[in-house]
Amino acid sequence: MSSVSATYRATDGSPVLALSLCGHPLSYPNFLSKQRQEFGPNPTAKNDMSNGVASNGLQHHSGMKSTSLTAPKSDQEKLLYMFERQKIVDLLCAYAYTLDCTMMDLKIAHDWANLFTDDCLLTYPFGTHNGKAGLADFGMAAESRFTRMLHIASNFVVEFESDTVAHARYTCFATHGSHEWDLSKHFMEAGYYYSSFRREPTADGFSTWKFSHLTLDMVWTQGESLGLNEPLNVHLTKSSIQPILTESSP
Repeated sequence: MSSVSATYRATDGSPVLALSLCGHPLSYPNFLSKQRQEFGPNPTAKNDMSNGVASNGLQHHSGMKSTSLTAPKSDQEKLLYMFERQKIVDLLCAYAYTLDCTMMDLKIAHDWANLFTDDCLLTYPFGTHNGKAGLADFGMAAESRFTRMLHIASNFVVEFESDTVAHARYTCFATHGSHEWDLSKHFMEAGYYYSSFRREPTADGFSTWKFSHLTLDMVWTQGESLGLNEPLNVHLTKSSIQPILTESSP
């Protein structure tokens, strides 16, 4: 795990970019190429994103394949698009609520980790983690310092790369309670999630969408974070919760 992530914002007084340049297809400035083709004054704007598919499912728009999800035409295809898009939005909401539920029982972090593919890649301000193995520990090393949380996701933009790969950009507003009983003591932060997904087979022969990539870029914070977004604090707190999370999951 990297000690400093791509979205870590230094607090030493140096200038801070309004948005991190994380390389996701729907992040700044990558999203502008496709958006300008559809809405801008120059409909022939050159797509400056290269082809290629990364192991975590990221693929640029120039490599998109025309399918019933990327370019729905018939009424049936449009209904399928709406259904699959809602399944992804439901996954995003499940991420937020399951993460909040870990404040009731840290072992629920295993359920949260199951929302990701085995080869997932996650980048938060406090660090980067590759793979589902150890993901529950990684998440709780950061979040277990709080007593309650509320994660709100909204402003969903979902695009399908193919029938099995999709991307999303959406906003994050998170409140973290820092006191056992005083609900007025909290830390707040907000920013953008940039996520990618793969359709994975399930045991019953069907399939489900899972996160293959997630980057969280915080735009502002307010209050005392208890060191949440400081990279080294992940290493300092992880050992103290390891025994809890390595017990059998519920």
